[in-house]
Amino acid sequence: MIDERELVVRPIVQDSVQHNARTVSNIRALTASLFGVAAGTLGLESFPGFIFYFLGTAVVSLLIFTLKADSKPEAYFYHPVGDLWAGDMFGGLMSFVLTWTLLYGLLLEARLEQAQLLKKVVDAIKDLVQDCNFDCNDSGIALQAMDNSHVALVSMMLKSESFSPFRCDRNIALGINLTSLQKVLRCAQNEDILTVKAEDAPDVVNMVFESADSDRISEYDIKLMDIDQEHLGIPDTEYAATISMPSSEFQRICRDLTALSESVAIECTKEGVKFACNGDIGSGAVTLRSHTDVEKPEKNIEINLSEPVALTFSLKYLVNFCKASGLSDSVKLCLSNEVPLLVEYALSNNSYLRFYLAPKIGDEE
Repeated sequence: MIDERELVVRPIVQDSVQHNARTVSNIRALTASLFGVAAGTLGLESFPGFIFYFLGTAVVSLLIFTLKADSKPEAYFYHPVGDLWAGDMFGGLMSFVLTWTLLYGLLLEARLEQAQLLKKVVDAIKDLVQDCNFDCNDSGIALQAMDNSHVALVSMMLKSESFSPFRCDRNIALGINLTSLQKVLRCAQNEDILTVKAEDAPDVVNMVFESADSDRISEYDIKLMDIDQEHLGIPDTEYAATISMPSSEFQRICRDLTALSESVAIECTKEGVKFACNGDIGSGAVTLRSHTDVEKPEKNIEINLSEPVALTFSLKYLVNFCKASGLSDSVKLCLSNEVPLLVEYALSNNSYLRFYLAPKIGDEE
């Protein structure tokens, strides 16, 4: 026989217990989603990710059991414990899988307003290096590679501010053949919007070209390579001489002198900077002095000198470097005795393309 007071109290108790069960279920589902975010951020693979979820959920459940159930789950949970675990664990697992998949699936997304930036960068370096890693992290996309003879080094940095939007969930290296990349980039117009995408553990990198003045969208996948490439630390150097000049002027000097010789001697003194060469058919020299043009600042020549410098370099490499002239109106040359020459093209948003060239020594000259 059921007591009348029990008939009155039971619905109230059941509602309270059901509410508690729903609260616990919501807590566990939310926790599973948070563990999914953590697993994706840490870059855990499928099996470690599941173990991460299972252990995390078990700890949360144990805490709830200890703090709320007072070691008597029947008094707190309206549903049997087995049903609760089966239902909530399954629901939590689905939340984990959904969140983890969304976060851990697409790893990189970088959108350039104009494809011509990447096109010009690749055109400038493809004759120096064939295969290289594009190192992606939350700061942007970087590249560093040496030519086969280990005479020249190229270093590029496209800061995250150069892209809109930019997303890179964890560090990743995309090994790409530059000839293949150039072929794909030729399919884009200079004004096209370029979006680079890569999933976790990718075997391809996806490139989408969107026409700026039509509804045309092109999409290409480039196969990735596993490139074992040593990343060299480039020390900060106090250069004895720094020359800033129009990139077109530097390109013209290198092109003109290469008709006479394979090497050029760059000498920087308080009188200016002199580019000189000697060859079988004769010799040539071009001298530049500091110059300021208020009306045409892009033609300015600025020379900063702490001590005289004289070094000899291969013109073949310098002519290759000059292919980057279309990226910037000016170029900066940095020299010190017995130190590689730095040729830097400044890009927007503090990005840059730098070339380092070892000087010729003794008989090489």
